[in-house]
Amino acid sequence: MTARTPAIVLLAALALAGAGPSLGGDPDWPCAQRLVPRLTAAALWTGPAPQGDWRAEPEVAELVGRIAPRAVRERDGVAAIERFAAPLDPAGRRRLLPLVFAGAVDETNRLRDGLIEQIKRFARRQRDLAEGVRGLEAELRAMPADAGPEREELEQRRAFAAKAFTDANATVRFACDAPVRLEARLGAYARALAAALPTD
Repeated sequence: MTARTPAIVLLAALALAGAGPSLGGDPDWPCAQRLVPRLTAAALWTGPAPQGDWRAEPEVAELVGRIAPRAVRERDGVAAIERFAAPLDPAGRRRLLPLVFAGAVDETNRLRDGLIEQIKRFARRQRDLAEGVRGLEAELRAMPADAGPEREELEQRRAFAAKAFTDANATVRFACDAPVRLEARLGAYARALAAALPTD
């Protein structure tokens, strides 16, 4: 890697930060993944439609509260679903398991809403940082090379701003994966619930 490579990478990232709408058509969405604002049950669930409000069933609400938090691993949530379904008779499974899925969808969407808003705020901050770096670059280009301490101070400010931008870019890439992981986990929950439904 040459000494110029980091500068080239930074310039490319700054160009992307100033680009137009990304996947999903939202200028505040910086992720490579397409923006899906809300997950729908129909995209993941082929079982019977839920009848009633999942919150009105204490055992369903308790299960949803255990499997929905972001910190819950997919395999642990699936295991909790299987333990919940095991003692139910066929009628209970037909009635309660669709409600569990409805609750999982609602809670996953609630979590995703917060994550998406955080990512958008981060993207707006990145655009501001990018604009600041570009402004400092323009000042440096306009300043004589022999400007001495004044130029050194400006170069240092540019370096700090550029580092803040590139460090934040790594964070936003990680943040972009969080909604995808929630969607994948919800899909696993849907499969576990569907597998526990009676076949007759």
